[in-house]
Amino acid sequence: MKHNRSFRRALALLMLAALMLASAAGAANRPLPTAEATSSITARELKKHLTFLASDELGGRYTLSPSNLIAARYLASQLEFYGYRGAARDGSFFQRVPLSYRSVDLPTSHVTLNIGGTKREFNYADGFLSEVPTNISIAGGLVFVGYGVSSPKNNYDDYAGLKVTGKIVVIASGEPASLQHAGLGDNERGESAAVAHGAIGAIKLPDAQTLLGWEQIKSWMGGQKQLGLPPRPTASGKTLPDVTAGPELIKAIAKAMGTDAPTLVAPGDRLKPAEVTATAEIKLKVAVEDAPPAQNVAGILEGADPKLKDEYVVFSAHYDHLQTSEKGEVYHGADDDGSGTVSVLEIAQALAVGPRPKRSILIVFHTGEELGLFGSEYNTDYAPVVPLEKLVADFNIDMVGRSRPEGDDDPRDAHLTDKDSIYIIGADKLSTELNKLSEETNLDTARLRFDYLYNDERNPERFYYRSDHYNYARHGIPIIFYFTGVHRDYHRPSDIVEKIDFEKMERIDRMIFATGWRVANLDHRLVVDKRP
Repeated sequence: MKHNRSFRRALALLMLAALMLASAAGAANRPLPTAEATSSITARELKKHLTFLASDELGGRYTLSPSNLIAARYLASQLEFYGYRGAARDGSFFQRVPLSYRSVDLPTSHVTLNIGGTKREFNYADGFLSEVPTNISIAGGLVFVGYGVSSPKNNYDDYAGLKVTGKIVVIASGEPASLQHAGLGDNERGESAAVAHGAIGAIKLPDAQTLLGWEQIKSWMGGQKQLGLPPRPTASGKTLPDVTAGPELIKAIAKAMGTDAPTLVAPGDRLKPAEVTATAEIKLKVAVEDAPPAQNVAGILEGADPKLKDEYVVFSAHYDHLQTSEKGEVYHGADDDGSGTVSVLEIAQALAVGPRPKRSILIVFHTGEELGLFGSEYNTDYAPVVPLEKLVADFNIDMVGRSRPEGDDDPRDAHLTDKDSIYIIGADKLSTELNKLSEETNLDTARLRFDYLYNDERNPERFYYRSDHYNYARHGIPIIFYFTGVHRDYHRPSDIVEKIDFEKMERIDRMIFATGWRVANLDHRLVVDKRP
């Protein structure tokens, strides 16, 4: 027995040694940036930039304020100084984001269901909402199209055997379980597929998680004046009038179909697409007013490899924050997201020091994040400065400036990380390789403690869905979201420069820089082995 046990132990040690050698070989194939480039990221420079951007004079960098334009000009001037060129279509650093105010005329906006001659009216906000309210006046029969997927290449078609032309489709959220690992294109689902099959409108069904927060969503989106982007074009360039059903409208449609609301919201294999014995009339009356100018700031540093420079590694942060109060209180936003903004600025500088990476670098400072991820949505779903298929990964930095002091027992700081920790969110959602590379690079550089608390889909904070990286991840682009945690000063005037831990930021930013550098210099494109 002793001999056998000793043999197994020796075998285990040999295997461990082999793994260590393999790991070392892997690390050797992934060189780190030069010491000169890494050391160019300093706490002193971070503080210099942030002292300006989070100053009283900039008034909080509210998306639609003149001070936001000043912040944008500052960021663009720094990128130009570092050697970047403007990424916007006009050659500048400013990608205009066309926001507007939309006012819904509540008395005349409604959805009317007619089931067997019995009509029932649902009012805007209570019965339904629209992500982008626009004038709608349509009527037609209802057709439930399941998840609304039409993918011949995957031998799957929710529209098979249905007559949808001139009808209003009812579409469930998500996608079939059998296609969760298939590469569905935007033209194979949602509004694009509905337009292709001749639908004149759509009633979208939110998922169960969204329905749980319907009252909160209603209070946010149900007002008469709503800020947002214009209607999103489909793959064909056409727009499809659509609304999102609330709990009562869902129940009514489910009843007309002889089922219940939970089954309709998540049909799975239990509920097949079919014509509904009901008609619907959708009327929305909306006044549109242009909002003040808003813009993303975007710059490109061309890669050194003639073949790989057509691919891009993205570093992003949102530079907008909150509006100065009526009493004159400035919401400085030093951590949210001044810390991420200056981090990306310093990383952009480091990437321009010494040898350039093989792939090109895209720096994007998003606007409108605080108002609804508008800047990143525009750059992914409307008019990307770089085609999305050329983006290899997005490293998004949002609130990385704080540490929980020893002895701090304030419950509002309970989930603020200490000086040696950071939350990592989303690294493994799409690419196992990216997650592994991220952890290896941390061990080779900062040796921070990676906390994956908020990476858990069951975590109620749902931070994965709450910053700009999510709009890239939705399109299958691997992301990492870096975050040090919410604190007592979150969204308060007291989020000031004096409370920032710049030494910790320096460690974090050098690690992120090294991670992005390695991705930009891989001899292959990151392997995406998971679906959004």
